[in-house]
Amino acid sequence: MGQSSTKAGVVVWGSSEHGQLGIGSLPAEDRAVQPRIVEQLRSVHVRQVACAGHYSCGVSENGEVYTWGYGKDGQLGQGETKDVHTPKAVRTLQSKLIRHVSCAEHHVAAVSDSGILFTWGKGQNGRLGHGGTESELLPKAVEALAGHHVSQVSCGDFHTACMLLNPPHVYTWGLGLSGRLGHGDESDRNLPTLVEALAAAHVTHVACGGHHSATIHDASGQLFTWGGGAFGKLGHGNRLAQTTPKVVAALQSRKLVQVSLGPHHSAALTQKGEVFTWGQAGRLGHASQGAEVDEMVPRQVMALSSVFVLQVSCGHSHCAVVTETGDVWAWGSSRAFGHTEPSAVPNVPTMIKVLSGKAIVQVACGVTHSIALSDYRRLTGKAALAATRSMGAAAGVKDGVPPRTTAGGRLEADGGVDAKKPERYLDVGEASLSLLSGDERSQGVLLAELHDNAEGGAEKGPFGGKGLPPPTVEREIAFLSAELKAYQEQTLRLAKLLQETKTKLEALQNENSFLKSELEVMHQCSNDADERLDTLRRHFNERIREMERRYTEKERVWKETFGRLRSHLDLGAMDPTEAPGMGLGPDFAIARRPGTAPGGPGRADGQGPALADPAALAEGGAIGLPGEEVAGHGAPGAEPLLPTGTDGAGARSEAQQRMRAAGRVSLWPGGGQS
Repeated sequence: MGQSSTKAGVVVWGSSEHGQLGIGSLPAEDRAVQPRIVEQLRSVHVRQVACAGHYSCGVSENGEVYTWGYGKDGQLGQGETKDVHTPKAVRTLQSKLIRHVSCAEHHVAAVSDSGILFTWGKGQNGRLGHGGTESELLPKAVEALAGHHVSQVSCGDFHTACMLLNPPHVYTWGLGLSGRLGHGDESDRNLPTLVEALAAAHVTHVACGGHHSATIHDASGQLFTWGGGAFGKLGHGNRLAQTTPKVVAALQSRKLVQVSLGPHHSAALTQKGEVFTWGQAGRLGHASQGAEVDEMVPRQVMALSSVFVLQVSCGHSHCAVVTETGDVWAWGSSRAFGHTEPSAVPNVPTMIKVLSGKAIVQVACGVTHSIALSDYRRLTGKAALAATRSMGAAAGVKDGVPPRTTAGGRLEADGGVDAKKPERYLDVGEASLSLLSGDERSQGVLLAELHDNAEGGAEKGPFGGKGLPPPTVEREIAFLSAELKAYQEQTLRLAKLLQETKTKLEALQNENSFLKSELEVMHQCSNDADERLDTLRRHFNERIREMERRYTEKERVWKETFGRLRSHLDLGAMDPTEAPGMGLGPDFAIARRPGTAPGGPGRADGQGPALADPAALAEGGAIGLPGEEVAGHGAPGAEPLLPTGTDGAGARSEAQQRMRAAGRVSLWPGGGQS
């Protein structure tokens, strides 16, 4: 897109997903569009533009309304619910001489030259003001306001407000949640209802946002807000809802001329061209002063302190302003539908370079796109002189006397400080909607000549002289002083950025130290757990070894006991088959010690075979066969069971060998066969 393509007409940029840019259907990869002119409207003299959601509107000088973009809810007024990708005239309004439109996400309102209000689109919650909740695909006059002259209308996402010309009463209708209608309750209104709290006030401007409303009073220029207070968007220093209009105390010392409301943020413009924003972070334009947070009270956008702003617009998540020189500055959550500069931070107010010098007189912001109006004829003398100054020409001479300037370097009008704000194409109240006067048109032609001279190199100067005035020493000094001041301001900004970076670095270092200490604690806990585990393992092993030792000791005692038992058994004369696995006869008995009861320790009744008494074995007692007595333990003169001496030992050895050959079982566990 060349520079010449945006000299005049309607300029759009941002997303074209639903045709809201009016430049036709584009492929998905080309839907992020840089500023470009709407060719379909090049031959139409547009006087106002508006947008919301994913669609746009334009009003021509002859009172025709053009709409394009997303049309599912009938907000395009074309009698259908289809998307329109190029501007299309609303036939129902062609003879109504519309002079002002306001757009919300799902409905539209328009005011005719005779003060008749038309609404159309989605009718939920009674936002259209026709007495019901039905949607309207075509514009329909609000009969409840018949006989009243409506001077201004503003559409919020779920409600609508308008201002009458005489008397300047404010009416609201639609969704009443959070008190956004200002009637002291949260009830819906299907018909326009007078805001009693503002009945005695002389209101000059009304605005509606997603969940809140605002007005400006003429006498004092004070701002009143009410409705939902989430993110602090009412500017009252809290997040509480307000069901009736309440003055914004933080701006009482300043005279306001315009206010614009988004879904969760607000912006106000003072008579001195200052911009204040508050509400949800990420779209307030304060990022150049540090990390942005929700603002409960209005805060000046310092990045715009060097320019004189004439209009401000709030979109869903971005904002844009128009300066006295016809430039556009924008900021928000995205570059694509904000300032479009890839090298700049999205939420830092930045001038859109491609629109510089294009005489922008109005801007409007939607959800993912923006629209602006370029018109050289509608720049006032103040803007013309400012543009001349920016091109290096003299500020102008009146009766041979240079114009006065303020301390900030701005031109001062003849009316003094109170006349600092120029009469502008987009003023508040009735003046903002009137056609340009003859003086304004002559001044606009003057700027057009300036532009032509700058591009074409005409010899005639802007004030009737030959070319531009020659530079003087005073002008050079003033220029160098201005440059030096600009560099100083830039240095201060860089120093502030460095300080913020240092603060962030310190915060990161503190966080790193904290994480390091946490890691050390985790390591210490891990080491303690390992030590406890080793202790438990050591105790367990000690218990196992103790149990093994005790088992081995018991096994040794039993082995010694059964070893002595075996050594005292005479098994040579017995048949191993009589007691398989034992080598003992069925009538085997062990000689009992003197004084032992019959039957011995085997059975309580003394019948049958009895086991040997371990105590007797331990004392070396002899063991005899059944019916026999062992010498020294039984009847006197009884012969021993086995021979004694060398012969006895040999006999025992032979008997033991015979028993081993027969496969006798060991007498203790784990001994196997002997």
